[in-house]
Amino acid sequence: MSDLYDKRYKSGTKKYIEAAKEPMAEYKKYQKSLLDNSPFDKKTTELILLASSCAIQCSYCIDTHSKRAKMAGATDKDLAYAVTLAASVKHGATVSYGVNALSE
Repeated sequence: MSDLYDKRYKSGTKKYIEAAKEPMAEYKKYQKSLLDNSPFDKKTTELILLASSCAIQCSYCIDTHSKRAKMAGATDKDLAYAVTLAASVKHGATVSYGVNALSE
């Protein structure tokens, strides 16, 4: 996924960080607090973040959290299962919304 982080993206990131210093600092503190206080071990936390990333379809998040999960000891099977769990939730939501097409 290294093609995600091309020159244009990196340039935009630098501009964003400069233009949004305070909100970014607060976001980083918030993120650190969540990770530092997680009731789950690092691997489980990253697998949850990976599943969430897949559900919201964020390529950048998927890249980050899959790498972090692997560094925390997650196997390919662990990653695949987390992705499958996210897919099952997405499937359920799709069906739940689709039921409205059949009502009345």
